[in-house]
Amino acid sequence: MAVAACGIACEVCGALAKGKCPIGGCSKGSEASEKLERQKAVLGFNCPILECASKRGVDYCSRDCKDFPCKIYYEAGFPYSGKFLDIMGKMVRGG
Repeated sequence: MAVAACGIACEVCGALAKGKCPIGGCSKGSEASEKLERQKAVLGFNCPILECASKRGVDYCSRDCKDFPCKIYYEAGFPYSGKFLDIMGKMVRGG
């Protein structure tokens, strides 16, 4: 199962399932830079979460990044709500 850096499973993404995803899923790791280039060309912007994960060499933000949840998630407003991020922050950081 392909899972993006943000934690969303590509197989359950409505845009991908309906053939509407112009980049074929938000892959992480070595494929991320190619996906970012495609995003910019097709959509006119890059996903700030994928961009950050790619720069930091992070596969999955919630598992691999010591700063999760970070301001990028809160400012982007997707794919999670602020309340969910607050809960996840308590769970992954403790307290």
